[in-house]
Amino acid sequence: MKRRTFIQNTFITVAGASLPSRILTAADAAASTAVTPALPTATSPVTPTALELATKFLYQIGRRNVAIHDPSTIVKCKDEYWVFYTGNRVPCYRSKDLVNWTPGPPALPGPATWFTDAVPGFFGTNCWAPDCMKVGDRYFLYYAISAFGKNTSAIGLATNPTLDPADPDYLWTDQGMVIKSVKEDNFNTIDPAIVLDLDGKLWLSFGSFWTGIKLIALDKKTGQRIPDSPLYSIAANPGHATATTEGRLEEPINKSQIEASYIYPHDKYYYLFVDWGLCCHGLSSTYNIRVGRSEKITGPYLDKDGKDLLHDGGTLFLGDEGPMMDTSQYPAPRGRGGRPPAQVHAFIGPGHAGIISEGDKFWFSCHYYDGTTPNGASILDVRPLTWDKTGWPVVGEYPDPAPMPTVPMPQPFGRRGRGGNSAPTAATTTPAPAISTNAAPSTTAN
Repeated sequence: MKRRTFIQNTFITVAGASLPSRILTAADAAASTAVTPALPTATSPVTPTALELATKFLYQIGRRNVAIHDPSTIVKCKDEYWVFYTGNRVPCYRSKDLVNWTPGPPALPGPATWFTDAVPGFFGTNCWAPDCMKVGDRYFLYYAISAFGKNTSAIGLATNPTLDPADPDYLWTDQGMVIKSVKEDNFNTIDPAIVLDLDGKLWLSFGSFWTGIKLIALDKKTGQRIPDSPLYSIAANPGHATATTEGRLEEPINKSQIEASYIYPHDKYYYLFVDWGLCCHGLSSTYNIRVGRSEKITGPYLDKDGKDLLHDGGTLFLGDEGPMMDTSQYPAPRGRGGRPPAQVHAFIGPGHAGIISEGDKFWFSCHYYDGTTPNGASILDVRPLTWDKTGWPVVGEYPDPAPMPTVPMPQPFGRRGRGGNSAPTAATTTPAPAISTNAAPSTTAN
């Protein structure tokens, strides 16, 4: 059981944005003590604290107050956006504006009949790192089942003609297993990511540690792997492997610290995003997103310096950033993260890249570990994305004032890592201001 940390916020106004003024202790929370900050006056200006400055920064770059891990690519159905994530029965959130998110229904009614045959020893419905895309007249939802730290894994597929649960046609259908890996394989079938190439062909990338990221061709009608199709290797970083917390550098799992692949076609290139480092360690997580591109979906993918992602290449796209937070005030965390560094960034360990576009506007999504929370809560981030003159993607931020979610940060924070996150509980904070017009534009239904 991982520790759950209770946090309560009060709000003051700093530079046009409502921000939490302090973190209460566990005793404060237990006593339900209300804290009312002094209001600023013309003669007594308020100096923002480190927490307030960090929180303002996080909203500026797209914090969405949603506890989530391994988010899928955001997909649109009718007038709503949907994002799926690691957790029981493949949970999801829905949004009208990419800013405010509310829980949606889980995709799976229960464990599929093939689960235990494909992955012996797997029980339950805790599914990992899903991805979703509309293909033809159906939504394809891929997800993984596995045992943490092992490559006895499988990727499954469920389909639905709509994501709208109010639609009479709404029904998730299990389409079975797509691909699996066993102990004797040198790859791991988790972290699926679906992509349509520029010729309209369907592909699936996947992989975690072992020998890195793989790619297979799919049948657009069934969503299944095309029989006897090649297994392509497209990214690996054995030169950057480091010992895990268990210190097992010599084992196959650590030959490449790489996972969470995502391919996005833009103009004449395919852009491959991958994560280096370790997830699921809260404030001590070392995830960082790397990128390369290729004119062929099967590679080779080269970074800005021309280095192949299959041989330790990968230009840093997004890593830790923002104001530094002093962790000495935080209680000692339990679990895999251990005692964090003395100082951490506000934005830590981004992972599971996704891009959604409408017209000439692009948004980049991922999860990150929030350095303003004692346990490094895993939170959804959605921010603007542009392309530079040479065609490379660049993450941005929102104009000030940034769009602010009307829901507060979830409380208590959910569990870190592959175990999933709790859905938001009842709010105990003052809602943020109304949404800015800097949010996603209104568009017609797909």
